[in-house]
Amino acid sequence: MARKFPSSNFGTNNENDVEHDDLFDVGTLDDSPRASSAPSLPIILLSAASGISAGIIALYITYRTLGLTIQWSVAITVFCLSAAVGCTGALLSVFTGSRASLLNIAFSCGLILVTLLFFTLCTLVGAIAATFILTL
Repeated sequence: MARKFPSSNFGTNNENDVEHDDLFDVGTLDDSPRASSAPSLPIILLSAASGISAGIIALYITYRTLGLTIQWSVAITVFCLSAAVGCTGALLSVFTGSRASLLNIAFSCGLILVTLLFFTLCTLVGAIAATFILTL
């Protein structure tokens, strides 16, 4: 319990004395049920999906429509993918009140990387299996 400081009447007990802890208790960010410091799976999935879709659209526009070389198309695609993941993760974190926007963005990028590695592994295994079957 907080110590009550006496009022200007030093010798009397005043019933209107206010505890100073009550005056300055504005709460903390942890009191809010909306503020969370843990990553959010929906934010991660939506950020990854928007990043992949932005990358596909950017690759199509730059390579097919604008006729750029594949190197420039891929460079612009990676930039658009990163920008979409970052913007979507940050905006969704702000809208939901999550304080883990960097973790959400990092996990979204990690999910995209793991997905690409999985597709690469499947493609390589499929190519090796097709080669093996054709040599029989």
